[in-house]
Amino acid sequence: MGRSGTAIPHIFTMISVCIATYNGSKYIKEQLQSILKQLGEEDEIIISDDGSTDDTVNIIRGMSDNRIRVVNHTKDASYKNLSVASFLFASYNFENAIMHARGNIIYLSDQDDVWAPDRIEKTLPLMENNDLVMCNFSLIDENSTMVLEKYLPKDPAGRTLFWNLWKIPFRGCCMTIKREVLLQSMPLPPQCVCHDIWIGTYLVHKGYKYTFINEPLHYYRSHTTNVSPVVGKSPNSLWFKLAYRLRYLIQVFTHKSLVQ
Repeated sequence: MGRSGTAIPHIFTMISVCIATYNGSKYIKEQLQSILKQLGEEDEIIISDDGSTDDTVNIIRGMSDNRIRVVNHTKDASYKNLSVASFLFASYNFENAIMHARGNIIYLSDQDDVWAPDRIEKTLPLMENNDLVMCNFSLIDENSTMVLEKYLPKDPAGRTLFWNLWKIPFRGCCMTIKREVLLQSMPLPPQCVCHDIWIGTYLVHKGYKYTFINEPLHYYRSHTTNVSPVVGKSPNSLWFKLAYRLRYLIQVFTHKSLVQ
């Protein structure tokens, strides 16, 4: 059905779904199928692949959908020995996808989750009066079995910079952003540990309009190879958490966009 069956404000002409992939062959097809059903013929999925060595790219190309565009990304080798290398690789892989997107509305998407069938229908109309929309999500396991129907009890984000840096409330896989606004946070600052933390915190701090949908419209898959585990204790030290929050704080005030 795609967008033809959805009441969409006419000012929105194109959606870009940006996905960063790396060895995601196990779940990528299910994820793409859940997204493609909601897109119109004029929309696109931009997949930035970080040099997958499994069948990820072959599976994507095998779907033979001209709305999917795959672009390559090369990891920064200087990050490979850092303890947060996987986070850095994912962040800049997402940045590459974003910079190739052509739509005026951007959805960020992980490679291993699943979208609720009405996610676009319920999020896109809100973009008429907002710059950033984040939805709630459900938790599923490796077999797509429901683990927790509603993960967030309420909007986790605040309206102050310090709250958001301390709580780290933003989840890219649940975010919808106007492209012209998203580009204000680009390029990502050096050693950006998490692209979604940076984007959400930066945009809210700069006064762009944000709203939260309490209804879960996304199924987050929890498994052993998640880059960002949603449950369980973080392996990072207190010092590390304080250090990267301080770095973000400095970068928010010194960031200069190179995108016109």
